[in-house]
Amino acid sequence: MRVLQTSCAALLLSVFAATAQNENLLQNASFEDPKIEGRVDAMKGGMPARLQDGTSWTFYQSTDETGAVSAGLTNELARTGKQSIYIDFKKAGKSPDAFLMTELLPIKGEETYRISIWGRLDRKRPLTVINSRPLLRVEAEFYQADLETQVGDTAYRTHQIPGSPGRILFESEKWSEYFTEVKTPEDAAFMKVTFRWQATGEGGEADGLVYFDDAIVQGPAGTPAAKEVPDQTPKDAAVPAAK
Repeated sequence: MRVLQTSCAALLLSVFAATAQNENLLQNASFEDPKIEGRVDAMKGGMPARLQDGTSWTFYQSTDETGAVSAGLTNELARTGKQSIYIDFKKAGKSPDAFLMTELLPIKGEETYRISIWGRLDRKRPLTVINSRPLLRVEAEFYQADLETQVGDTAYRTHQIPGSPGRILFESEKWSEYFTEVKTPEDAAFMKVTFRWQATGEGGEADGLVYFDDAIVQGPAGTPAAKEVPDQTPKDAAVPAAK
């Protein structure tokens, strides 16, 4: 009996250690802050980034000044919690993108990290394979411990929304997870992840609404920054209007 108890304890410790080594590195991963009502554009307060503590997001917005591609927060639909983010394509041809960017996340070199996000199409205005299909892009950039020196190649992943014929991922009846894995360079100490959405204009216009929730960057946590993180504001980032 004592041997069995020892084995069970060792198994539990192993499971606990594995879980600790594969935690979600993101805060506010389910987009529950700031609290909003209805559908709120990112530039009008629906931005889960830089507006409060307890978030790993630094920027979330559309760079399309025509309004054909908009981004924001909503409490109309959520996979977990009460809120999600949305990307709205309004008969969009080839357009600038909307993007959601993390801060520099402390990671470890030569490790594999799982990056994912759950998506669901709007029932009334779903994106289809008949019209032009916009792209979901995922980028992972790697930095040394000085927070400024980029190392290795940026990892790029691309997926069409809702998918290609015969390989549909996102749909209107349920949430589906898009995921990928990246291997960090040996001398990497931080990683920045960016989700991008863009209408390509190929095959016509993209028209539809898609929601995303529960983002994950999963893997062993590294050592937090010992100094102030340098400003990494993208050149195309805009400042939200003051309320």
